Amino acid sequence: MKIIGIIISVFVTFFGFSQISYDFSITLPPNENQVETVSTTYFGTFSSVETNSFYAFDNKGIWIISTIYNSISKETVRENSKYTVKDGYIYGVAKDSIPCLLEEDRYHFGIQNKDQLIGPNSKNVLKKLDENKYILNFEENGHFVPTLLIFKGKSLTVQQFDYESGTAVFNEFKLYTTIKKEKMDFITITPTVKEWKKFNFEKLLFGNAILYLSK
Repeated sequence: MKIIGIIISVFVTFFGFSQISYDFSITLPPNENQVETVSTTYFGTFSSVETNSFYAFDNKGIWIISTIYNSISKETVRENSKYTVKDGYIYGVAKDSIPCLLEEDRYHFGIQNKDQLIGPNSKNVLKKLDENKYILNFEENGHFVPTLLIFKGKSLTVQQFDYESGTAVFNEFKLYTTIKKEKMDFITITPTVKEWKKFNFEKLLFGNAILYLSK
């Protein structure tokens, strides 16, 4: 799922003699059981003016829906029977017809892509912090990267895993492994329950919040 790779490309590295990338061997927080979805209070769709994607929450889990923009020339439509344009819709580029806009000699359109972040077909894990806060643990090669979800009324804020170059915040955790590949150090942390309870994770693990509003 390419979109997932985009959403969780949030590792921050510093440049010197080596580069460092952090992740976790377990899902966070370590003292909570996973849940299948968010509270029914927050079921629905949330969109943001800052991104081309939106989140959907239902009894089947969590989804992210993004729009991929593309175009096709008038010549291609005219010479290939696969494509048809009628009343502002283009047929043949997706399963269903989609709106299109003609600019000069090209038809421009957007195709929605829907991926399940939490559900039966996903390796990601959702954990509940309290009534309105969740950590979405994205799985990558058996390790995990957290994203913080906070609901407030009809709004949702999403904060990706982030840290400053040369950070020392992870020194709070004693158990970790390091794999060196060329000039890259991949550090995987295993926090204990005691360490986690003392760790100010909301301030130290996550970057700026992106605001999503209920549609």
